[in-house]
Amino acid sequence: MPRLLKAVRQFVAADSAGFFWVDSHGDMTSLYAERLLPAPAMKLYFERYYDARESSFRRAFSARVQRQEPVIAVSPSAAWERSPYYNEVFRPLDAHHVLYGVVREQGQAIGQLSLYRPKAAPAFSGAQRSELSAIMPYVGHGVSQLGQHVADGKEFVDTEDDAVFLIGADGGIRQLSAASQRLLALVTLGKIGPDQMLSGIEEAARPVLLRLAERLRTVLSGAEVGPPSLVFHNAWGRFVLRAYSISDAPLESHSHIAVRINRQEPMLLKFVDALSGLALSPQQRQVAVGLAKGSSNRELADAMGISINTVAYHIKQLFQKLDAHDSAQMMTKVLGKGG
Repeated sequence: MPRLLKAVRQFVAADSAGFFWVDSHGDMTSLYAERLLPAPAMKLYFERYYDARESSFRRAFSARVQRQEPVIAVSPSAAWERSPYYNEVFRPLDAHHVLYGVVREQGQAIGQLSLYRPKAAPAFSGAQRSELSAIMPYVGHGVSQLGQHVADGKEFVDTEDDAVFLIGADGGIRQLSAASQRLLALVTLGKIGPDQMLSGIEEAARPVLLRLAERLRTVLSGAEVGPPSLVFHNAWGRFVLRAYSISDAPLESHSHIAVRINRQEPMLLKFVDALSGLALSPQQRQVAVGLAKGSSNRELADAMGISINTVAYHIKQLFQKLDAHDSAQMMTKVLGKGG
């Protein structure tokens, strides 16, 4: 989902985006947002506004489903800007202008894609609404495929989607930023929705964080165990939690622990994404991907329908452009340029 939202925002410029899964009744079952309200504000939203008459998610979503246009653009009126709903939900997210798109798969509404812009930015235009409408079928297919394919763990690399928060030796959360809250919810809850947010992230995360704290204590006591980290893999992706002692007395019960949480993605996916920004021919891109996957020259020749000598020529041209001497260096160069 993070990469899907990023790709959509590259197609239609927006400051942030979110996706809301729904059931057959139009009720939200989960959400993923690039920006998420702090836990108390999120709890307030589900308690006060989610089912309220003037801000009911179900009612608003059902109305959008009934419209002929798959995408609508909304900018708040002066009266709406003064409302508690706008000031407690939209203003903290800097979400002033919004594009709402109903996402369907095989005719069934499966969710809502939302693109946001701040007040200082221009409102979404009719042309941009049409552009998003044109790709909605592909968004629907992409959403329906999420989580169906999992790559080998050795092929994963860190992304820039990470955050740091503080816990105690008992696994209790001491400080949690909005970015940490979003990632931790995806790891421990598996989904974000009314039921999950009302039950609280801390309750679900505590067993995980306690296990991480205990692993750090074991390492600091001198035992020969693995690094103080935990890895989780679900439909949202692969996540790594790493623990670091920041106390003068790290083995004491009152000590504080910093936890870095990072979302990882398949190395090949990041590699292909980085290739798109380089001035390479289609054949050179195909060769680069094949080499990254470990394909031999013969396998590349068969896949591309060309001779082995021609494959060797494309490899030579690729290496020259990237100033690389072998496949490993080529991959390092590509990933470095993409970062």
